[in-house]
Amino acid sequence: MGAFRRHKTCGCHYWHFQMRIMFKTELIIFDLDGTLIDSSEDIAWAVNMTLMEMGFKGLSYQAIKERIGWGVKMLLEKVLPEEKLHLLEEARIIFMGYYSNHLLVKTGLYPGVKNVLEHFKNKKLAVATNKPFNLTERILGELNISYYFKKVVGGDDVQNKKPAPEALDVILKEVNVPPHKAVFIGDSKIDVEAGKTAGIVTIGAAYGFRGRKELEDAGADMVIEDIKELIQEIS
Repeated sequence: MGAFRRHKTCGCHYWHFQMRIMFKTELIIFDLDGTLIDSSEDIAWAVNMTLMEMGFKGLSYQAIKERIGWGVKMLLEKVLPEEKLHLLEEARIIFMGYYSNHLLVKTGLYPGVKNVLEHFKNKKLAVATNKPFNLTERILGELNISYYFKKVVGGDDVQNKKPAPEALDVILKEVNVPPHKAVFIGDSKIDVEAGKTAGIVTIGAAYGFRGRKELEDAGADMVIEDIKELIQEIS
């Protein structure tokens, strides 16, 4: 398995990451939305309810899905009309009201997630997400996977959300694992950037919200189409 990428200077194709991760991995960190769970429909519903309550036109599911990942504030900045950004805090309060009561209507684990977590249960597992911690904790609990994780860091647990590496740095420190013995799996360029800055091997989840091209362009060390591939790729 590997990310088939085009060399930026010569234009030729090459296997950016062909070999398995050969070092002994001690820590596997996962992004949440678009990596462990598909929450896009519930988030899109809450966004459109917010927009319509504020008197704006709703957006398509795909348009909202492409904007997920940066945290609530950035998501709303991307969907509000530019001339209405002064209403951002009002929009955030309305959105959180809708979303917090609609977390798991259509949200669920991607196929194979539970098997992957069970396979790696003897390693240290963690979650680094830009979603608020309390919502993350509720989702992990309701989906019955919270007990797998040694550490969960939400977007409001750190001063700087991804793409800053702060959440990853907190996890590395608290579980006492050096960066070269950790792997981070995420579905967007902000995950790749955070992982690279933290010095962690970063695997792109092309099955998530963004697709393969964004992850390859961001320089992911590997891109997978199915989370179950991790079982073969991580030692």
